[in-house]
This record gives sequence, structure tokens and C-alpha cells, in this order.
Amino acid sequence: MTGPVFAVTTVLDADACALQLIGALDLDGTAQLRTALADCFARRPGRVVLDLKGLHFCDCAGLNVLLEAQATAGRVGSELCVVGTRTQVARLFSLAGVDTWFADTVPRLPPRTV
Repeated sequence: MTGPVFAVTTVLDADACALQLIGALDLDGTAQLRTALADCFARRPGRVVLDLKGLHFCDCAGLNVLLEAQATAGRVGSELCVVGTRTQVARLFSLAGVDTWFADTVPRLPPRTV
């Protein structure tokens, strides 16, 4: 193995917190993301931005953490915004029926034809 499969970086300013997710978010990366999100929400930001441009894979364990983040944002009064969603992750959101949970920031994909 040459490096981490998943990484998250955090950028903070006065009223926002941005998390950039990179790599593959599966069960192995969930603890790291939960820690970063907890640190972020502890600051009670007005807005939390999840930048998924670098996230090329997400499984159901990763999706669960993202849904927990949505619920936490609602509880603490923060807006959760998802940007840069790639096709695989957008497809997962659509298949799970949660694409609307992330407002209009997730691209809507046409249904698959078989």
C-alpha cells in the first residue's frame, strides 16, 4: 500500500467549515470522517460544505456517515451543502433515495435503461 485510501482535509473560517473528501469512503474511512465532522459541528458553523470532487467511491458505510452529518447539521442549526459530486457517488445517492436530502447540490442522473 502506498498511502491512505481515504483522506479528509478541513478548512475553517468565521462562519463556515469546508471538508474536502478524497479517495474511497468505505468502512475504513468512516472514523476519520466522523472525527472531522464532529470537530466541525462543535464550532456550530452556519454552513458546512462537503466537497466531494476528490471522492471517487462511497459505499453504504460512507453514505451512513453523510446522512448522519445531514441530521447533525439540522440539530445544530447548520446548513449542509454538498458540492462536486461525481457520478458514482451521485448514483449511490439516487439508488438510496437520498439525493434530495442534499438539496439541489447533487446532480440528478437520468434513470438507467436496461
